[in-house]
Amino acid sequence: MDKITNNIINNLSVNEVRDSKKSLNDLATSSSSIDKAMSSNIVDIKETKKLVSEMAKSAPIDGDKVAKIKEAISTGKYPLDLDKLSDALMQAYREMKS
Repeated sequence: MDKITNNIINNLSVNEVRDSKKSLNDLATSSSSIDKAMSSNIVDIKETKKLVSEMAKSAPIDGDKVAKIKEAISTGKYPLDLDKLSDALMQAYREMKS
């Protein structure tokens, strides 16, 4: 093996050896940058998943307001705008139809 290695090294010029070393250094530098970016993205994804799961556990619902609305509906005191309601129903029908 030494013979083969020595023959290759002896046939290369000094500039070719320098250029290949420089290319290897550039490749190593860009590789480490890519590794850092990828690990940063992995951390971001993990943090995002953690935040989403925490948010899903505690939905932003105001229990007091819900109770008041339920009570108003059951007693018949919940104000309804029939024009808005019918417009919303027609819009939903149009969306379903198309």
